[in-house]
Amino acid sequence: MIVKLNTLARRTIVQLLCLACLTASGVASAGDKVKLRLDWSFGAEHAGFFVAREKGFFKEENLEVDLLPGEGSSVTVKLVGNGDAEFGYATAEQVLLAAAKGLPVRSVAVVLQQNPNALVFREGQKIQDIKTDLAGKTVGVMFKSSTGKQWEALKRRMNIDATKFKEVPADQAIVPLITANRIDVGVGFYFNEAIRLRAAGEAVNWITFTQLGMPMYSSALVTNEKLIKSNPDLVKRVTRAVMKGWMFTQKNPSDALKIFLAANPTIDPKFSELKLPEVIKLMQSDDVVQNGLGHSTENAWSSLQNDLNSMGIMDTKIDVRTAFTNEFITR
Repeated sequence: MIVKLNTLARRTIVQLLCLACLTASGVASAGDKVKLRLDWSFGAEHAGFFVAREKGFFKEENLEVDLLPGEGSSVTVKLVGNGDAEFGYATAEQVLLAAAKGLPVRSVAVVLQQNPNALVFREGQKIQDIKTDLAGKTVGVMFKSSTGKQWEALKRRMNIDATKFKEVPADQAIVPLITANRIDVGVGFYFNEAIRLRAAGEAVNWITFTQLGMPMYSSALVTNEKLIKSNPDLVKRVTRAVMKGWMFTQKNPSDALKIFLAANPTIDPKFSELKLPEVIKLMQSDDVVQNGLGHSTENAWSSLQNDLNSMGIMDTKIDVRTAFTNEFITR
């Protein structure tokens, strides 16, 4: 009986050692599976995520990340808030709006530090001072979008007399309206509208809302507050891998573009080639220089909230510290 017991014990020990070796080598343990829902259909503004996947940054963190296209930032934050996706990529304003409604969402890294909203126009329009040079122009505005509301706030802030020019609806149609000479100026994301026009051979220019004195955070990596509390290590690993992807993109834009286009062969390469450098510019800020890519500040979040209140987009105020954190960012 003693001999049989010792043999069983030896076999058990051997089996446990083998299992431990397999687990340590990664053969027996699969990576943590997470969904990462982007804000819109795939574009060069998402290159850093594809870099993180193709360069193995997710794998290094023992992650299996399912990159999913989005249907707008508002939808993405809802899906993250209700637990349908562990992570999302959405605008900071939608994070605040969702948090104000009680959804447990939080930004863990602000990737685009600057707002891409801008006035887009052909160079022949020669617009420099929008308080005077818009006179007699036709301006296309996406009235129902947050961009349209930001434009209304900008006009109030700059005391722009809107009776001097004509405003017309331009929902999702700025490029064709400018091409058809139906509008002189379009209000939208310059890295979409203006760069698409340039890719088609148009000589265009733009003036950003930031240049006009209305800076705002834009796209951020977002997760669920409950996940932060229950599995902070997972949040740290995903954040670290994503930011590695964006840092690589920042330092190696040509390689990042190749990786993105290889993963998305149906997307216009010329448009993407012109777009990615503009996306990278929006990742910059004085705060990033001092504290690293993705870092954000309470003052900037509070300023964003104040702007949303003044626009009538957000009718309450929250403690913005509940909507963002820098604890998962590493330099």
